Amino acid sequence: MLPALNLELIRTFLTVLKEGGFKAGAERLNKTPAAISMQIKRLEEQLNQRLLERSNKGIVLTAAGEVLKVKGERLLSLNYELLGDMRHEELSGRLSFGAPTDYAPTLLKKIMPIFVMEFPKVDPKIILEPSRNLRRRVQSGALDMAIVAREPNTDEGHHLWTEEVAWYGNKTDVNGALIVGLLGVDCILRDRALGMLKAAPSSHVLALESASVVSLFEGVEAGFCQAFLPVSVAGNTIRSSVLNGPTKFNPTTMKLEFALIFGKRFEKFDTSDLTSRIKRALEQ
Repeated sequence: MLPALNLELIRTFLTVLKEGGFKAGAERLNKTPAAISMQIKRLEEQLNQRLLERSNKGIVLTAAGEVLKVKGERLLSLNYELLGDMRHEELSGRLSFGAPTDYAPTLLKKIMPIFVMEFPKVDPKIILEPSRNLRRRVQSGALDMAIVAREPNTDEGHHLWTEEVAWYGNKTDVNGALIVGLLGVDCILRDRALGMLKAAPSSHVLALESASVVSLFEGVEAGFCQAFLPVSVAGNTIRSSVLNGPTKFNPTTMKLEFALIFGKRFEKFDTSDLTSRIKRALEQ
């Protein structure tokens, strides 16, 4: 009698393919590259076939690997569908989900697989907007759920992660006035940046107004302005320092918290499991 295939090994194999390598696949699955390599080896031994070839350019599927890719995806899809059929209170149908525009690439990459694999009966609709817009949509019933930046001194929703926001760039004019870029949308970052600038002894000149954090970052990178940016966006860019001149501006930082909020559709639904799954996905 032929042995049953281990779906966990197949999932590892498909993740390595999707991420483009063993190291990236290991990070996605929160495992070590050695553990991932061992799982692929076990799968190859079970199938008695070589599935992947490694080279300096990455990984390449063998003929057997091509077959497993197609049929393995079908097996996992059927597995998730069966689990969905067996679960009580499982999500199904059209589900509208909101996420902050500037975090969309990362969030969608990590969260979409949850809907695809763990909620096969869900047909997701994604809305990308600033947090305050998303919050109003959830409150009105236009959105089922959303990830939003918490307003100061609140503990709304289910906490997902916290990150630091700081000033970047040191652009000033000949008179020592700060040359800044600001978000042009109604949001916490704009409010806080304006508050800091108003309290600063230095005057400022608004040189760039943008609907996206990414554009502000590009303005800082080009040496065009200073801006108040999330650390995850700014990366290794040099932070603003105390500026010398007729006046001084000592830039401060803030902590920005993100939370998952739910609308009317979830009033009688236990959201703890869904929140945990999304939080785990974001931590990988």
